[in-house]
Amino acid sequence: MSTAARPGITSRIRRGRGAKHLWRIDESRTFPLPVIVDHMSVDPDTDQLEWHIEATVDLVDQELVVTEVRVVAPLGLDLTRMQREFLWATPLSIVARGVPHLLDRGIDPFAYDLPVDGFPQAADLGQPSNERLTEEFLEDVAREYLARGRGYAKAMAAERHVSPRTVVSWIEKARRRGILTLVPQGGYGGEIIPRSRRPKDSR
Repeated sequence: MSTAARPGITSRIRRGRGAKHLWRIDESRTFPLPVIVDHMSVDPDTDQLEWHIEATVDLVDQELVVTEVRVVAPLGLDLTRMQREFLWATPLSIVARGVPHLLDRGIDPFAYDLPVDGFPQAADLGQPSNERLTEEFLEDVAREYLARGRGYAKAMAAERHVSPRTVVSWIEKARRRGILTLVPQGGYGGEIIPRSRRPKDSR
């Protein structure tokens, strides 16, 4: 199981291993299985991996089921927090409800970052956070991040009335959209990229 650290809490769908099956969503659409719904948490202040969960969703007797769940927690599981933030049925809901919704909107489920504000809500893809974050907003957040230094997430979260993991996800998106330069894995900082040098699809 891959445990490459990505800051904050992230969740994504990726292709699984083993015998391939086609899930028939309706008369005109199918989706390849098995898939893995990934859920990872990295402490934004220490860059330490807190947990990494991989749930495999597949077809058994033409029914969608979770066939395997693997958990890695190098520092030990915070069971109280896990009980609050992770629901065992969510990976199945993401595939059963979320995938058809994404396909309806012409979005590749394998390229979509699931919501990071609490894993139980990850199956609700009706208002994807990615579409609400403008280039201007992400640039402002990135500038504030660079000005504050380490420990930025808690301070910015308190001021903006969001969770620290949400602030971290904004910085991740700023890097992916070419607004803030990339840094080595686990690194901090970077520079604001001039608008004239940013990818067109970030605007």
